[in-house]
Amino acid sequence: MNPETQFVDNGDGTIQDTKTGLAWCKKDSFQIEQDWMNFQEALAFIDKLNKDDYLGFHDWRMAEREEIESLFSPEFELEGRSNQVLNISPLFEPKCGNASWCLPFDQQAAFYFSYQSGLSQNYDQDFSQGYVRPVRLWPED
Repeated sequence: MNPETQFVDNGDGTIQDTKTGLAWCKKDSFQIEQDWMNFQEALAFIDKLNKDDYLGFHDWRMAEREEIESLFSPEFELEGRSNQVLNISPLFEPKCGNASWCLPFDQQAAFYFSYQSGLSQNYDQDFSQGYVRPVRLWPED
């Protein structure tokens, strides 16, 4: 699939990934909360979005590693925080964080995906300068 046609702006604060059937929040946690968060805070943030019906939805979740890796393409350029070049669709809100927490996790560590390198690494859950990009399933017509 051509990366240029893989993502569609739904006009409701979400970006649809036509390849995976997922709807990604156009903004990440830093853009919404104006703060970094560790892994447990990221999970609580997702819960809060659901309780608040953020953008009219209550089924937000944290992405699986394979899902968030599908956002990366070297063909994309989006300006992130601190003017870093991120390799995700320019349909996402500029000035977002350079990475995102993702699943799976264990008692000590969780995966953290970089939008710059396209790599996922295990980070201690207490790493406090993290971000998360909420995702949900796009309903079938």
